[in-house]
Amino acid sequence: MRNREWTRAATGTALIAVALAVTACGIGTGTSAGSAYGNQATQAPAAPASPSSAVTAALKTETTRAGTVLANDHGLTLYYYSADKRGSGTSVCTGGCATAWPPLAAPVKAPAGVRLPGPLGMITRPGGVRQVTINGFPVYLYAGDKAPGQIAGNGMAGSWHVFQVPATTGRAAALKVSHTRAGPVLASSRGLTLYYYSADKPHSGKSACAGTCATAWPPLAAPVRAPAGVNLPGKLGVITRPNGVKQVTLNGYPLYCYVGDKTTGQVAGNGVGGAWHVIKIKA
Repeated sequence: MRNREWTRAATGTALIAVALAVTACGIGTGTSAGSAYGNQATQAPAAPASPSSAVTAALKTETTRAGTVLANDHGLTLYYYSADKRGSGTSVCTGGCATAWPPLAAPVKAPAGVRLPGPLGMITRPGGVRQVTINGFPVYLYAGDKAPGQIAGNGMAGSWHVFQVPATTGRAAALKVSHTRAGPVLASSRGLTLYYYSADKPHSGKSACAGTCATAWPPLAAPVRAPAGVNLPGKLGVITRPNGVKQVTLNGYPLYCYVGDKTTGQVAGNGVGGAWHVIKIKA
């Protein structure tokens, strides 16, 4: 990567317009409960499991188009709501909202060998239902998901988001080099092109891409390792996002995928808004 590419100024207005046009995985900012579920309140909810003192359900992970996400014991995707206040002990999703977004009932336990994006906890809702929390955020299902691997609720109203988790904790996934029309570029372990965002401040420990931006540009989850025999243009690192997700960095810049790229070799996000750029690798 050339240094001048790392410092190119972001064109905020164009970026937001693109981000609002797509919905996929990400981390968002809050909106009101009413606008977040909209007409979905009329749908029949997926009934949460009944709490049991004898059996604690084990959560699962599912591979989706948003990456590896956390799911309940039946494989249905779990979500957090960015309008909830982390660690408050309460949920702002009640009434019709909780019909569309059923709370995940306690008790549960972490999937074997999986590092969750924060500790498991529990709150007690006004009706007495005990709801699971992760990293202080209440956890929900979505009535629109009917089978494992579905993420129909992800990015809804910019406020509902999946819990991204690393595919494994014992072994770091190896990044790849993908050959594209932009030349050889760095890609995820699944071959999807990786990007940096010039609005991010290198080595700040933070990402400037949140809300609908992070829905369009999902953060690359740690851990990863460099491709064999490839000299990367900087050192790999990790930052922790507000919801506890560990995001990979390169040369101090957080790394992202782009929802517009559907398969290996695509670089649809390159140059978007003048702020998103591939990571070129010397052949």
